[in-house]
Parts: sequence; C-alpha cells; structure tokens
Amino acid sequence: MSLPHPWRRGLVTCLAIGTTLATLACSGNAPTGGAAPAAPAAPAASSGASTAAGPSASATPQVVKARSAYTTISAAAAPWWVALDGGYFREQGLDVDLVHIDAGAPLLAALSNGEIDITFAGGPSLVLGALQGFETMTIGSTSNMLEDGVFVRRGIETIQDLKGGTVGVTNLKAITDVAARLGLQRAGLTPDVDFFTRKTGGLSESLAALETGALDGASLNVPATFEARKRGFKELVDITAMQIPFLSSGVGATKKKLAERPELPERYLRALAQAVSRIKADRDYTAQVMAKYSQIDDMELQGATVDVYRDLYTVDPYPERAAVQNVLDVEENPAARTAKPEDVVDYRWADELRASGFLDTLPKGQ
Repeated sequence: MSLPHPWRRGLVTCLAIGTTLATLACSGNAPTGGAAPAAPAAPAASSGASTAAGPSASATPQVVKARSAYTTISAAAAPWWVALDGGYFREQGLDVDLVHIDAGAPLLAALSNGEIDITFAGGPSLVLGALQGFETMTIGSTSNMLEDGVFVRRGIETIQDLKGGTVGVTNLKAITDVAARLGLQRAGLTPDVDFFTRKTGGLSESLAALETGALDGASLNVPATFEARKRGFKELVDITAMQIPFLSSGVGATKKKLAERPELPERYLRALAQAVSRIKADRDYTAQVMAKYSQIDDMELQGATVDVYRDLYTVDPYPERAAVQNVLDVEENPAARTAKPEDVVDYRWADELRASGFLDTLPKGQ
C-alpha cells in the first residue's frame, strides 16, 4: 500500500540545519512546541494504583537528567504526562524535561542531533527513521492497537455507498490516514481505488468538512468521535473494535543515544509501566492530567476519553511484533519490504523488564 510522505522532502534539509531547527521545534508553546504545561498538585493515587517506591526497586536509583518529547496533544501521549506528573519518572531516577515536538522531520532532527534522549512517537516516524539510516530504534510501546472510526456524511449507509468517495484525514501518513486505509480495506474497499484520502489539517477540520458535505467520510479519533456522534453522523466502520495491531504509541531513541546512556531505557519503561497502571486504576486523576496538557477543561469529555483508552494502553511496554509488522507493511520506503520487526526494534530492555518480575507487581486492570 502506497502512503505518501508530504514532509519527507524537507527531511534532509531539516537535519542539515541541525541543532538550530531542533531547538526551534522545541521552543514554542503547545501544541506546536515547547515545555510541558506547569503541573497542578497531583491527586493522591487510588488504592489500586502503584505509587509506592516498593514495586520499582529495592533502593532509590540515583537521579539523572534526561530529555524527552511527545508528538501529539492527544490521549495517546497520556502515559508520558502521567509518568511526569505522577512522579514515576522521578521514582525511577529520572529528572525528565518533557517537551512537545511535531512528528516527522522535526522529531527526527531533534533525535539525530542529540537534543532528545528518548521520545514518544507513532510507529511510522520511528520506523521511517530506522529505514532511512538515522538509526532510530523502538524500545517500547504503550499501545499496540489503532483507535479510530470512519464517520460518513448523511446519505451514506453502507460500505458500498462510500465507493468512489473521499475520506478526510488529519495528514497523509498520520494515524488517521493509516487507520482509514487499514480499516476500510478490511471492510472490503481498496485504498486509492475504491476510496481516496485527503489531508484536512486536523480533526476539527475533518469534522467541519463532513458537516458541509465537502467530504464523504472522515477518519476521526477520540475526542472528535464523541462530537461526530453528537451531531448525528453515522460511524460506518468502528476501527477500534477491529483491534488492528499497530505501533501507535512507540518509545524510541537512536542507537547512539542508547549506547551512550544505557542507564536510561529500563528506567523509562518502568516509569511508563507504572503510569499506565495508574491510568487504569485512577480515572479521575488521569482525566485531570489530560485536561491540563490538552487545555480542554471538559472533565466529562476527558473521562470518556480515558474510558476508551484504558483498554488500549498496555502496562507491559512490549512492542508487539504484529503491531510493528503492520507499520512496515504500510511504509512505502522500499527497505520496508525486506525489513523485519527485529531490524527496527531493540527488544533487550522490554525483555529484561518482563523477566525482572517488576510488571507482576503492578495492577493491570481497571
């Protein structure tokens, strides 16, 4: 399946600019860049959450500074926000500076220039970096499933009614694009033959175009799906319910950084595991953290978002091979045709974490 990369042409230029570009990418205000919002006082964890030092290590590790980024202002990044605000990075000996950087060229530039140690990113960005020789490696994942739905304009009732139509996506090769292609393909339509995707620039823009009839369908994820249902649009395909494996929330770094700072990977994965455990156990706290970072104060909306994502987050931060393979399958870079998950993922730390028994100490249910 061919998925264009509209930002790829600027990648070499972006990397050549070097530290200046990466710094600029990190310097603005969210959502385009900049430091994470100031943290409110974190509520006490519920009885089912893991907050005590006991589960993490027998002795508190020495605190080291580290720099990280997240690439989306959405619930997909919530484990990182909770790891920071809930104190789990600190508990694992990490003093993390967490900033927002756009996915694609800005993120790869920051990683390549050493501006970022370990990052959150969708699988496509990390895999593409590995295939293009920037030596980005995935080391973990907080979600191995797609969350999305294809909503359609009034008058479309069946899959066949959508044939020949156009589906809005936030960006080409974005998760909304990948989800629409994989979901509709599984429903019986061939991408770029039976339907076409069009960049809208954002979820709100996709929804607006659906409202005016400029699009036949829109690929939406939470919380836009709630608004689409409220407006009476039909969800033609519930892609979340299909449980399609896909590395949607990866944890990655460069080979160089992993070699230079071998003390970081396991600490990050432990902290993220604790954060996901907290998310699954403490709905109200998670909603508060998500409201802070998204700057959306509708707590009913945030709670509903938590309810959707709690089933998608994984306490075990293991990048499932099927999820990685699907990223390779939709990647147009020729190197992806022969690459295997082991070529783009370093499983050492996820394997060690599983073997350590640490995950067994964390609550995994709601």
